[in-house]
Amino acid sequence: MAGIIPPLSRVSSQLASDSLLARLNQTQRELFEVQRQITTGNAFNRASDIPDRVSTIMFLERKLDERKQQSNNLSFAKNVLNTADQALNDATNILLEARDIASSQVGVGSDTTTRKTQAVVIDAQIKAMFDIANRQFADLSVFGGNNGAEANGLVFEEFLGGIRYKGTGVNLQNDVGTLRNEDFTSNGVAGFGALSSRVKTQVNLQVEPNAQTRLADIFGALGNGVNKGPVVVTVNGTSVTVDLSTADTLGDVTTRVNDAIASINPAAGTLNLAGGGFELDANGGFDLSIAESGQGNTAAGLGLVLATGLGPASGAGPSVGAKLALTTNLADLGAAVDFASALRITHGEQTRVADFSTATTVQDMVNAVDALNLGVRLVINDTRTGLDLVSEVSGISLSIGENGGTTAQDLGLRTMGSNTSLSEFRFGIGVQPLEGEDDLSFALHDGTTFTVDLTGAQTVQDVIDAVNAAAAGAGLAVGVDFNAGLVATGNGFSFEDNTVGANDFVIANASISTAGDQLGITGNAGAGNSLVGADQSRVRVENAFTHLINLRDALTSDNTSGITLAGGGLEESIDQIVAARAVVGVQARRIEDQEQRAADMELAEKTMLSDLKDADLTAVITRFTQLQTQLQASLSVGSQNLQLSLMDFLR
Repeated sequence: MAGIIPPLSRVSSQLASDSLLARLNQTQRELFEVQRQITTGNAFNRASDIPDRVSTIMFLERKLDERKQQSNNLSFAKNVLNTADQALNDATNILLEARDIASSQVGVGSDTTTRKTQAVVIDAQIKAMFDIANRQFADLSVFGGNNGAEANGLVFEEFLGGIRYKGTGVNLQNDVGTLRNEDFTSNGVAGFGALSSRVKTQVNLQVEPNAQTRLADIFGALGNGVNKGPVVVTVNGTSVTVDLSTADTLGDVTTRVNDAIASINPAAGTLNLAGGGFELDANGGFDLSIAESGQGNTAAGLGLVLATGLGPASGAGPSVGAKLALTTNLADLGAAVDFASALRITHGEQTRVADFSTATTVQDMVNAVDALNLGVRLVINDTRTGLDLVSEVSGISLSIGENGGTTAQDLGLRTMGSNTSLSEFRFGIGVQPLEGEDDLSFALHDGTTFTVDLTGAQTVQDVIDAVNAAAAGAGLAVGVDFNAGLVATGNGFSFEDNTVGANDFVIANASISTAGDQLGITGNAGAGNSLVGADQSRVRVENAFTHLINLRDALTSDNTSGITLAGGGLEESIDQIVAARAVVGVQARRIEDQEQRAADMELAEKTMLSDLKDADLTAVITRFTQLQTQLQASLSVGSQNLQLSLMDFLR
């Protein structure tokens, strides 16, 4: 059944006005929002408008901020590495030219005059290499490692007649958006072998663990350190878990375990340090044990998997093996070391004594060597069992000897000790005895003569033993009439002739052997009773600077064998710099690849962010036009309605 539509109600002017204003306000609010979207490009005004997308948008915006800094890092890294690459290329060209000069100055076509002229050229090349090694980009030393010089500063400097490296062997790194930070410098060790002269000890100083020994400074009972975590302590069947995750020292371990034992029964027993490890002691009537908690391996790493059985009884674990550290007390060293006599260090033409008589820790020893200002450093070796001595200076030689005691030998740092290999003499050229032939001849004051065959001799002690054995075979009382050994101060062989007679005391090469010269022991003491050999076991930094300096000096002194040796050394330096340049090139390529990947990722992140937060301008502008039309229509209709009179109302 069809309904009857009632007539439209008449409204007051106030109601019509309010209705019009409400419609206008709504349209204007929508226009304002659309204008904001057109102006800002954002599809929303407040985070609360899109709660489902806020976290994603914030993440992407943060990543884009990081990407901007990473992009700057990549650009800087690429420029630094390109500078290093060009510098190494320049260095290679210098060394190739120097090698060719060395080759041309041996044999026909060269003489004293031409060699001295070429020495001037090599000197200029040393200065050029010096400038290359100190090259900077944006005030950063490209070969300084992570300790580069300040603006216009030097990481290589002239020092004691050689060239000293003040940087490190570890490169600077930066965040470039990869899983790990990337190197963006080279260093003087990789590029120029600046710290290659290292006197490596063969002596294990055997640090004794104590309560103050840090867990980070022990090898662990299994030899791979300690993973700190919980262990389980049991007393007569009652167990308690002990958390060792925050323990710092071995003393912390004993304290926490003993507190756990006491919490069950104070009379049960104790855990103590003994024999380099832990010992669990149970009193009468108590059965103690320590075991792992769950699948952990803390107890095994500490040597704490212990059980006493019914006491009184004890259970001892293996040694945990303390590592050498700067804080290690010298009194805790298991090896016997003469700290009273000091080290006698000769670097270039400078000789100084490192006095350890007042040292109490390893750090004190390091400081004592640093205080000499000789361009050498005392460092803990890579295995943290002993001490090495590193030369920072190229072009000069290093010798570490005794100062009247056994300090250098005890620390394994004597460059000419009893166990020094003969192959290390003469900067690695070594000593070449004649196989099955006599190499040395001795003539004493009383007319006694004997010869020595060094066939099979490998070390300094082998030479000493062979000489003393030959002396004994000649009827001499070793230690009374004659003695061979090492000097008490400095380095070198020492020979004593205590026989009486009018003859000179002479040591010479036997037959056609040159082993005596190679050992540095030939000479005539005349009426004197001692002959001290030259130090032929000095060491030096074998790198480009050293070989260039040696070549210059050999050319200046017209030393053809020295020229040949320096030329051979330059070949090795060329290979080293080429290898360093290859590493720099690989790293530069990694940076370039990452730069492209970063640009692609940035584009993808911006696209995703735009999809989440940017307004669709086509739809927004269309909506803006619609709202303008709507506003105009509302104003037009409203103006007509508001002009109606009372007569219009009464019709």
